[in-house]
Amino acid sequence: MDAKEQIEQLAADFEKSRKILIALGDKNRQHMILEMMKMGNCSGVRVNEITEKTHLSRPTVSHHLQILKDAGVLKVSREGTKK
Repeated sequence: MDAKEQIEQLAADFEKSRKILIALGDKNRQHMILEMMKMGNCSGVRVNEITEKTHLSRPTVSHHLQILKDAGVLKVSREGTKK
């Protein structure tokens, strides 16, 4: 693969990753992800738990969770009132 092909491949790979990079580019979403990781519960975290840890409003947390979900960064599921 020559340099031009490598650049084209890199550009294609970057384009595929663009949604994830944009989603992770927000400091509130970074903070949310770090707090969820600290909670260490792989089976799910309640939205209220995230709001308590991040001091963001529930609508704001829901908005950011949707962006992270749409980018494929995390999965969101409903279990009663649990996401």
